[in-house]
Amino acid sequence: MPFRDTLSSAGFVVTAELGPPVDPDPEAVRLIARALAPVVHAANVTDNQAASVKLSPLACSVWMLEEGLEPIIQMTTRDRNVLALQADLLGAWALGVRAVLALGGDPLRVGPYEAIAKPVGDLDSLGLARLITRLNEGELAAGETLQQPTGFLVAAAANPLVDTIERLEQKVAAGADCFQTNIVYDVDRFAAWFAPVVQAGVSEQAPVLVGVTPPRSTRMLQHLHDNVPGVEVDDATFARMAGLEGDAAKTAGIQIAVEIVQRLRDVPGVAGVHIMAPRWEAEAVPAVVAGAGLRI
Repeated sequence: MPFRDTLSSAGFVVTAELGPPVDPDPEAVRLIARALAPVVHAANVTDNQAASVKLSPLACSVWMLEEGLEPIIQMTTRDRNVLALQADLLGAWALGVRAVLALGGDPLRVGPYEAIAKPVGDLDSLGLARLITRLNEGELAAGETLQQPTGFLVAAAANPLVDTIERLEQKVAAGADCFQTNIVYDVDRFAAWFAPVVQAGVSEQAPVLVGVTPPRSTRMLQHLHDNVPGVEVDDATFARMAGLEGDAAKTAGIQIAVEIVQRLRDVPGVAGVHIMAPRWEAEAVPAVVAGAGLRI
């Protein structure tokens, strides 16, 4: 079932994230895609994640499609002007991509290119969502007409504990068809933030998939807690990972993610989960899906 149809069904939606490698190796992407295809409805393919150079998400999307995994291509405005954004969007549609996550992109200071590259930023994430919607309506940014309009599903990011209802409503008005949130560990805090979002009708207009990441160490958790706005790691999660390393840490992290998914299924308005496991997605995502008893 196409991802768009899955979102409109009554089922619990599961997406994941595929991080392209640095090396131009199609098989590395295919291996991850094969592992994810049987266990998720679709997977994001990241776009120069953490402001560092990676294989093009356009190329990766083709290999994902060939392996039976529907791509949700991430597209950032940091690295492209309006012409390049439109060229890549049209190319993605022609190649068979049907969903786009509109993002501004991580700031250059996060990666090694701050002294070399310059951010473009013709548009922010709202502007990109509006641009994609315009292409769907058959018109380019300068008013040119498309004889073959696109028909992208537009995904947008939501930041729990940070984004206001007004901000989410602005994204819906810009064309967002669904939301994927940042990582959630403290489910109670998330549920308290999310309840007014549901009451305002936002989740009915654009289904919300909640971000879940199995931790691999307390160092990882501390970095997320201290440096990523909206990510709050509760004391119980820190305690469960304390002192663990290697396989023991992986096992504990997967179990933590499983329990978070199970709890999120009981939160009113949650349409599904978005499982992120950078650099070990082929191992961790199937384990979390199986452990939580999810079926696609």
